[in-house]
Parts: sequence; structure tokens; C-alpha cells
Amino acid sequence: MSNNKEKEFSIEKQFLSADLEDSLIIQEQTKIDNFKPKIVWRNVFLFTILHLAALQGFWHFLFNANWLTFIWTIFLWIFSGMGITAGAHRLWAHRSYKARFPLRTLLMILNCIAFQNDIIEWARDHRCHHKWSDTDADPHNVNRGLFFAHMGWLLVKKHPQVKAKGAGLDLSDLFDDPVLRFQRK
Repeated sequence: MSNNKEKEFSIEKQFLSADLEDSLIIQEQTKIDNFKPKIVWRNVFLFTILHLAALQGFWHFLFNANWLTFIWTIFLWIFSGMGITAGAHRLWAHRSYKARFPLRTLLMILNCIAFQNDIIEWARDHRCHHKWSDTDADPHNVNRGLFFAHMGWLLVKKHPQVKAKGAGLDLSDLFDDPVLRFQRK
């Protein structure tokens, strides 16, 4: 097997299959840990402003906006979703398909509109999520509550298990992509 093929297999293996043995160890560790999450007040402030602006935007949408504003809003919603779904999720986190430079660049720009961190961080966290689902190494562990799984994980510092396990993943496929290196700058 060539070195490149070995690298491809290693990267696929690390996030396409759950590490059940490791997950059981993490779950046992959770029972004895007394982890207290630390709030990231900057993120709380930004998300508060974001949601207040959304309420103000909704009011303006109802009473002041014209139809072009509505079309622009739908456009941004659909295409930013494509940046996450087709880009960060399917292309970079799961490596479901290959894309040429122009499409990768477009998906990176659309991902930026979604305001969900850079793609390397997004893909790393998503790979952790699949490999160690519902453990403390899962960035949005549902066992910590519905709010946490939905958006609370963005308001606190990452659990030490997320940091440790994420640091152990091979992200060379992501760092080898010049589009992602540019976005991360």
C-alpha cells in the first residue's frame, strides 16, 4: 500500500467508525469527574446580540422590508446552509466527495456566511462527535442537555476530553487544503 493510500485509510478509519472501547472508558471517567464548565462571556454576549438583532430584523421584516430583502434573506439562509452541509460537513468532515478548487473556494465562502467557526475546527469537532458520540469527548454531548447539544456548547469552553481527543485526530487532509489554510488565517 502506498504512503498516500495508507494516509487516506488512516484518516477514514479515525472518524468513520466509533471507538466504542474508548467511549466506555470516557463514560466511566465521567462518573468520577466533577467537571464544571467555564462560560465564555464573549460568546454569550455575541449570541445575545445576534438573537436581539434577529428579533429587530423580524420586526423590520414585518413592517419595513420590501420583497427584495425577503429574497436576499432566503438566499443567505439557503446558501449558508449549503456551505455547512455540502462543505464543512460532507466534503471536509466526512470526505464524502472530492471537489476542485473553485467549488471548495465557493463552499468556504458560503461557510463563512453561516458564522460557525473555521472549517478545520468545525470538521475536527464533527469527527470527534462521530467517534465519541454522547461522551465528554463529544463537543455537543446530548447527555449534557438539549440546550447544550443545540447551542450551549458554543457558550462554554470545551471539555478537556474534547480537547485531548481532538488533538489526537489526524487533520492533515484539512491542513493540506490551501482553501482551508487561507480561511484559518
